[in-house]
Amino acid sequence: MHLNIMVNKLISQFSLLCVLLCIPIVITAQTSETLSLDKAKSLALSQNKLLEIQQEKVNELEFKKDETGANSLPMLYLTGNYAHAFNSDNIIIPQGALGTIGEYYIPGESLTIYEGKQDMFTGGLLAYQPLTQLLRVNNGVKAIEAQVEAERFKLKAAQAKIENNIEKLFYAIKIQEKKLEAAQTNINWVKAKLYDLESAVIAKETQEVNSIGLKADLADKKHKYLLEEIALENYLADLKTTLMLPDSINITLAEQPIEIYTLNSKNYYLNQANNNNELLGAKKQIEAADYGTKASKNAYLPDLGITGAVTYQNLISELPNTNYFLGVNLTWNVLGFVKHRAQLGESISKLNQAEAYAEHTETTLKADIEKGYRNAIQAKKLMEVALEAYNFRLEEYRIKTDGLETGLLTQKDVLETKYALDKAEQDAYASRLNFNMAVLDLNTLIGK
Repeated sequence: MHLNIMVNKLISQFSLLCVLLCIPIVITAQTSETLSLDKAKSLALSQNKLLEIQQEKVNELEFKKDETGANSLPMLYLTGNYAHAFNSDNIIIPQGALGTIGEYYIPGESLTIYEGKQDMFTGGLLAYQPLTQLLRVNNGVKAIEAQVEAERFKLKAAQAKIENNIEKLFYAIKIQEKKLEAAQTNINWVKAKLYDLESAVIAKETQEVNSIGLKADLADKKHKYLLEEIALENYLADLKTTLMLPDSINITLAEQPIEIYTLNSKNYYLNQANNNNELLGAKKQIEAADYGTKASKNAYLPDLGITGAVTYQNLISELPNTNYFLGVNLTWNVLGFVKHRAQLGESISKLNQAEAYAEHTETTLKADIEKGYRNAIQAKKLMEVALEAYNFRLEEYRIKTDGLETGLLTQKDVLETKYALDKAEQDAYASRLNFNMAVLDLNTLIGK
């Protein structure tokens, strides 16, 4: 019995030791990351797979352009043949085999038509340089170049959108942190009031039932604090997802001064709308479709080219071993007009689509700028009022803090003012960031 107790004690001690050894491992698994806004943007751009896909689209079109351009180069065909014959007999027309004329034999002597050889070689180099096809190839290359530029503008637009979203998410987290601070001050204020009330109950100056309402109010403030805390956790989780960071990393946003962005005139943004990446991409699609239409028209031309060759043979000794020739080749598929007409119609349809899309993009962009500028003006007005309210609250808090030091006011009075000050500070802070986000949207629309 005593032995069992000792064994159980040793097992318990060993288990406790294992737990203690594992604790540092669990703790070190939780790493922290302090992120500045620039670092967060850089990380988002480097980790985003959609950007990587878009970049590969650009690379793909670059290779396609090189492939199409290669069709303008001369075509060189090098051929060679070797054969080994096991029968090396000559083909001979004997003397007089074709008859006689008078005293003369036909042929006059034996004639070797083919001299049998065991090793036979033939080879040649054929070159063809297209001429009329160069027009179609040139237009095709220009069409693909325009497509490359269009995809590059799409890539820039996607990058700007990601940076925009990261900055907005960064600001949202900062605003939420201020809300959390205000919620904590609110809790402290209610606790101070509850403390004074409970002191009054002990002193028989009031009834305990009056504290029930304050306790309920305190529970409500704690509930609101929890809601703000959950919202902050969700924002941080969204940031981790966007940055492709594991959930085990604790993110802390670096403190940095808030620089108020400059809001230009509405005409400035409307005039700069031509720099919008989506609009520039749409215009490049028009350019690509236009070159595609020209290439389809070039297909009606016959294929005209220059051809030349060098040949070598050792089969027939009576013929020269090496021969050269140069010429012109003309090929025209007369019945290809049906196919070419369909291709031209397809290209014209693509051109019409590109023009309509560019017009739609330009109209939508103008409306977005009008809306964005209206939002920025509204955000600016809210920011000015919020800053004014904050300055008044700051002065009020200074006066009441002096009153607390002189004994004219209680801690509860100061906490009440502190809550109002924190709320005003949160509103002013949020209004500045909301104004920045409104200006940021406008800058994104003009490709900045």
